[in-house]
Amino acid sequence: MKKNGARGLNGERTESLHPMRTLLCSLLIAGVAPAAFAADVVYSEKLSLPECHSIGWVRAQTVPQNEAGRWDGKLDEAKWGNPAPDQAVVRNWNWKLDDEQWRKVVAEKGEGKSEEVTFEGWIPEGVGVVKGVVAISGHGSGTHLFVNPELRKIARELNLGLFKFIGNPVQRGFWPRSLLVDQLKAMGAKCGHPELEHAPVFLYGHSNGTGFSAVYTAGAVERVWGWISMRPGITFQVYQPAAAQVPGLVIFGEEDPFLGRPAKQENLAVVEVMRKQHGALWNYAVEPKTGHGPGEPTWPMVFSFLRHSFAMRVPADSDPRRGPVALKKLDFNQGYLGANWDLEKGGYQELPVAPVSEFKGNAAVASWLLNGDYAADWRKFQAEGRIR
Repeated sequence: MKKNGARGLNGERTESLHPMRTLLCSLLIAGVAPAAFAADVVYSEKLSLPECHSIGWVRAQTVPQNEAGRWDGKLDEAKWGNPAPDQAVVRNWNWKLDDEQWRKVVAEKGEGKSEEVTFEGWIPEGVGVVKGVVAISGHGSGTHLFVNPELRKIARELNLGLFKFIGNPVQRGFWPRSLLVDQLKAMGAKCGHPELEHAPVFLYGHSNGTGFSAVYTAGAVERVWGWISMRPGITFQVYQPAAAQVPGLVIFGEEDPFLGRPAKQENLAVVEVMRKQHGALWNYAVEPKTGHGPGEPTWPMVFSFLRHSFAMRVPADSDPRRGPVALKKLDFNQGYLGANWDLEKGGYQELPVAPVSEFKGNAAVASWLLNGDYAADWRKFQAEGRIR
């Protein structure tokens, strides 16, 4: 395959066959970027990758037509009745496609045209061992999140690295899944942090970037400590049963036009379906009076979920220099439940939360919340639209 440090169709490591490739790994000079220290490590690499990596190409070339489906106007998920053959559970993007199968399809159909992809990384000054990586699709708000000063402050506190990618072949999701591992390994080798190859990851995707955060998680549950879908453009991407036991947060915008396509009832019900049918350790929040893009009040909710999921999933004594980190499994009964946002009522809502054993609402579909502190943040976010 035409990329540095990736695997080709035969599974062997290959070097870039394209002339358009640049690489930088340096110490950041003080004052160049916000929240930067003199010795922060900055990584940047540009590659030319073919379109066969993109999730759109994969869907078009590998998913049987009867599974891809088309919406006919029925609000199947909202009715909770007998499943229709074209409901979101069938139209989901939960494809049984491993990396080797992908390579065979590429060999048969061709790679397609190539476009530039940029990979960027950042590691705080003074971090001896990177304990985890926040991997961000640069699609939509991901580019702003990558340089967010509060996220970088959290990364300093928790010894995290940040990694972002942008470019049509990858930003909405990609195959093979090994591409992320290969790029983290390349970054680690260039920046003196080989542990990046095995460090656990937290995934963020905005809009169709959910094709990365949700879909990738389903194929890498042993490595992902948590994931976020911000304003999913296509909620069929969210339905990932294999990812049910990895903590997930979906944040909708009340006035987001994508929330109404095909219908708000169906989109809001996707997490509830996952909760009911697969016991997913997921929660969702609706941010009132907001559209498709998150704003400054949104980020504290993202950071609360990131912090609490990291603390509960990544062992304090973990050391990815020794190999893959065994993430801690979560106990459903030790969490909290929160009543989901009422679409008919709309706006800011006081939603009851309680430990699982004390919750009085519909526990089968209620949002599952990591712990009491996170539950308090979730409740305040729904009631006031911000967390102080």
